[in-house]
Amino acid sequence: MDSALTPEHTAAIVEVANAIAAADNSGEYVAPADIEAAVTAAKHTRGLWRDDRLVGYGLVDDVFKGGIHPDHRRQGFGAELLDWALTTGPAFDLEIQSINTGAEALAVSRGFDPIRYFIVMQRPYDDAPLPPVEQQSVAFTPEYDERLRLAHNEIFADHWGTEPKTEDDWQTWFTGHRAFQAGHSRLIVDEGRIASYALAYEFDADTEATGVRELWIGQVGTRREDRGRGLGTAAVSAVLQAGAEAGFERAGLGVDSANLTGAERIYARLGFETVSTKILYRRTA
Repeated sequence: MDSALTPEHTAAIVEVANAIAAADNSGEYVAPADIEAAVTAAKHTRGLWRDDRLVGYGLVDDVFKGGIHPDHRRQGFGAELLDWALTTGPAFDLEIQSINTGAEALAVSRGFDPIRYFIVMQRPYDDAPLPPVEQQSVAFTPEYDERLRLAHNEIFADHWGTEPKTEDDWQTWFTGHRAFQAGHSRLIVDEGRIASYALAYEFDADTEATGVRELWIGQVGTRREDRGRGLGTAAVSAVLQAGAEAGFERAGLGVDSANLTGAERIYARLGFETVSTKILYRRTA
């Protein structure tokens, strides 16, 4: 029986979400707390059940979150779920891993077009030497928090799809997030002014699912007037060094393929390689 979802369904949703992450090589594993928050925040929810087992789920907000368990794909459940979502009213985007060609075809058949590509890159901590850290940096401490938020808003003002972060946003998703690693994050400070930064996170759900301890570099930014000086490269290099010293096995990050600063090329020079691509679809018909 299909039904709306509540936080009581968290365990079942986590099982489906993490099976999808493994099949699609997205690296986007979830913890129960993540799902509880997402279900609570969603405007509309739907679970597809067969023989008392959740085979697919959908959470509708500005972006549709959900999917079909890999064991139950190619059986029409994806079309059922997306068609339901399209009846809920608000417009939403779809995020689809490029490996999931069936979901891509379904999206196109319902009037969605690809509008943006996001790349996940990884760099193992192996025998390859780490890039040198050529600028002095400092670890994040709370005294920098508000200056960092304001710097972030300024730096990303001209980036696609970004909005200024409020204090609540910042505490919820950035330096206040439970995965944030203050001691491994690095800032390049010039006479009290944050010129560049790289913020690090460790997601327990990823480690539990993969058995690999990964340091995720979530945000990297350099002020416009400081670009071209290698400060972003230096900040990322400093985070990589911190991760190596802390015993991480791999570093990872995500990048918009159309990034204005050519970030993908910079990360490739630091030893990162592309491992997956997520496509953002938007309905145009």
